[in-house]
Order: sequence, then C-alpha cells, then structure tokens
Amino acid sequence: MKRIAAYICFIILVPPLFSQSVLPTRSEIDAFFNSKTLVVLESGMFSAYNDEIKDAFEKYWNLTPYDFINNDEFKEKMSDSTYSFLLLTQSHYEKDKKNIHYNFLNLLLGAKHTSLSELPEMASLPLSYFEGDEENYGFKLGVIVRFFQNRAMELKEKGSISSMKYLSYYNDFASQIKVKKLLIYEGNLQPKLRSLKAIKEYYKYDVEIVSADALSEIVLQGADDIYFLHFVGPEEKQRSGRCFKMIFGLSDANMVYFNKHKISEKKPVGFLYSDFKRINR
Repeated sequence: MKRIAAYICFIILVPPLFSQSVLPTRSEIDAFFNSKTLVVLESGMFSAYNDEIKDAFEKYWNLTPYDFINNDEFKEKMSDSTYSFLLLTQSHYEKDKKNIHYNFLNLLLGAKHTSLSELPEMASLPLSYFEGDEENYGFKLGVIVRFFQNRAMELKEKGSISSMKYLSYYNDFASQIKVKKLLIYEGNLQPKLRSLKAIKEYYKYDVEIVSADALSEIVLQGADDIYFLHFVGPEEKQRSGRCFKMIFGLSDANMVYFNKHKISEKKPVGFLYSDFKRINR
C-alpha cells in the first residue's frame, strides 16, 4: 500500500542526515547496551509497517529489553539516555532542488539534544523513497533488524572508528559476494542489464534475476548460500533523485556492499554496470 497523508503525520522530519551522523562514544555505546530499546510505531491506520517491525523485533532482537511506543511517547523520552530508539525518519539532500525525501530506519540513543540528528547513532540505513511501496521492504525488516544488531555489536567490540560513520565501510567485505549466489529483483536492474547474458559481461559469478514475489519468499524463508540486493530508488521513469544499493547475506544479515548514485542520463535508475564491476573484483 502506498504511503499517503496518514503516514506523513507520523514521519519525523529531520535535517539532511547523509553526512551528519553522530557516532557514539565508548560511554554512549555502553549506555546503549544498558538501555531499553523503544520501537516507535507509526500512527497511520492502514500501514503494515507496525506489524512487520513488531514481528521482526520479537523474532530477532536480543541485545536489550524492548517495548513499542507511539510518536508522542518518543518526544517525551528522547532526551533520556536510559532509552534507545528504533524509528523511521524522513530526510533529504540539502542541495537537492527537487526536494526529494527518503525514509531512513534509525537506531539511536536518547540524549539531551535539541535536534534529532544530534542523537548518537548506532545504525541507520535508507529504507525507501518517501512515497515508496511498503511491499518493497517489509519482508526485509527481519534482515535489517539483525544487521542493526551486528553493527551495534561491532561498535561494542571495536569502539567508534571514523570509517564506520558511512555505510561505504561495508564495501571492504564485497569480495564475499562471489562465493554465494546473488539474487536481484529484475526491476532493480538498470534496463539494459535485465538479462543474465548482459550481466555476465561485467560479473562472472553466480547471479539470479528473480521476480519481486520470488525474492520476498526466499528472504522470508532464509538461506545459507544467498546474498540479495536491497535497493532504494524511484520509479524507472523518474530522472532525478538518488539510488541506494545495499547487498546483505541472508544467513548472517551482514552488509557486504553499499553504493549510491545520482540519477542522470548516463546513470539511470537501477543497479548499474559499474556496480557489477565493483563486486566482480
């Protein structure tokens, strides 16, 4: 179901987040692991997000105690560092003349700051275009929740290292993709790459083009030998905005690739030739 006015009432509008994430200090990391995580539910009546995120947390979350709250309760508690929060936010690029907004899923620690973007960030990633269809990401929430746990544990083990501020940090693990099968929904490929013959010119390892329904079923079932693409982008006909491309392992929920590009005539909507070249190395 498309997100409409009821959803706009819930989404928290924040300043551009793409270069301003606040990595937690060692003491804030420790505070997170001693916190209670509150999952902020949306207020729209017709969205499946609440049920899907509840299901994902109940199945996979084991780092901290947790509960579910509404947006008003979040506003009351966000300055309290005994709480951490999982919530959806909407953000945009400051210099984007089209003012296109994206939904991000964020794992934040409460702190006495006046701006949401100043809260220590344990994890964050793009989930969808603001008007994106929930069916494109709802089935992935279990993997994303597990990825957030993995990232929090890595922060605990390593501390905040500057390279972890950006999701491009995970490109160091891209060589792992070639040892398993990569699944990509056909609609997430740039148009000229929607055949295995075209892909094989740039990527020589195991890849399968699948339908949206097939990808959803496989991700929900889980598998040890699969990586899959999580893609955030507009409809194919759109000529502005950005595309975000993330590859996750199904068995361990680790991210092994991240890239983004600004849509142009040379770089259309979709996973590009250049992305296959990068993961083929």
